Amino acid sequence: MTNYLIRRFFQMALVVLVASMAIYFLLWLAPGGPLDELKLGADRRTRFSATDIQRVAEYLGLHRGPVWGYLAWLTGEDWMDIVPENLWPVSDLTHERAPLQRPICRENKANCGRGVLRGDFGLSWYVARGAPVGEVLLSRLRNTLILMTSATLLSLVIAVPVGIFSAVHQYSRLDYLFTTFTFIGTAMPVFWFGLMVIILFGGNQSPIYKIFNLPYLPTGNVTLVRSPLAGSVLNILNAKPGSWIDIAVHAIMPTIVLSLLYMAGWSRYMRSSMLEVLRQDYVRTARAKGLIERLVIAKHALRNSLIPLITIVVFQLPGIFGGATITETVFNWAGMGYLYVYALGANDYPVAMAFLFISAVLVVIATLLGDILYTIVDPRIRFS
Repeated sequence: MTNYLIRRFFQMALVVLVASMAIYFLLWLAPGGPLDELKLGADRRTRFSATDIQRVAEYLGLHRGPVWGYLAWLTGEDWMDIVPENLWPVSDLTHERAPLQRPICRENKANCGRGVLRGDFGLSWYVARGAPVGEVLLSRLRNTLILMTSATLLSLVIAVPVGIFSAVHQYSRLDYLFTTFTFIGTAMPVFWFGLMVIILFGGNQSPIYKIFNLPYLPTGNVTLVRSPLAGSVLNILNAKPGSWIDIAVHAIMPTIVLSLLYMAGWSRYMRSSMLEVLRQDYVRTARAKGLIERLVIAKHALRNSLIPLITIVVFQLPGIFGGATITETVFNWAGMGYLYVYALGANDYPVAMAFLFISAVLVVIATLLGDILYTIVDPRIRFS
């Protein structure tokens, strides 16, 4: 097992390195960029001169070119003063060589970027101008963890028992009922279901409040911006803005919407896996020995049927960090997915690259975690 983990560690490091190169160079080659608007202004209104644009490029570190820019992003720029002058990049605007280090770094080494490998993702260009990217991500991470962890746990608690019941009672009425609901949940667009939930249960114009006179749920955001209105769940609970009760109530609707998607797929995986295991010879042998059906299911069939589901669930780990973009957008939930889309639209490359890099790291960690869980669930699996 130790040799396997060491080998996997080096494989993971190689995968992360290749992923970091793909992330950086794809964004570098993508059309558009933070300098395009300045260049457009220089062409049409002569607001910015070529020298001004070059200064901005040097300040952002965009003058280096893709190769040196990647090395600076990955390893930092504090070492670049040792690079010979003949290797400095030539500006397309001024046709002069510019030092690899940014002016702010040359003035004070404390302002040099330390690189992703040392935990420095740079500064945000637009989303939070001048703020460290790590702080920007952490400010949204709590909201995403609340939403994604709640949705994942709720989905597992419901999907696993439903899948087991449907497999054990195959072709029963409840099996048909669960199958119908799972097909509907799988096929239903998340944005449409989210809007329907908001219309039915959110706000003081919802049917649940106007017709049935029941308390309504908040329609968006993570917390209250002012005191709750009469008739809302938050008002009944006397929730204070920013309290855990406030956050939990705001998370109810997006959690339900997100759980429906996971629940539908996972219960189908569990059902099909359990059906396959129930047909195995060792299950028939356990029944032939006179074990009651409950023990056959719990001790012999369940553990082996969990292996395919583990594969699906562990790959939800990057999703717990990355959030659910559509759901967060519908409910105006300030999470990681919403931040990533906003950063891409604003050409805030440091934020977007940090998000993609951390997601890539979590994917390889999830793969290793899945392999380890396989050995726990099924002792017959061994890695050498």
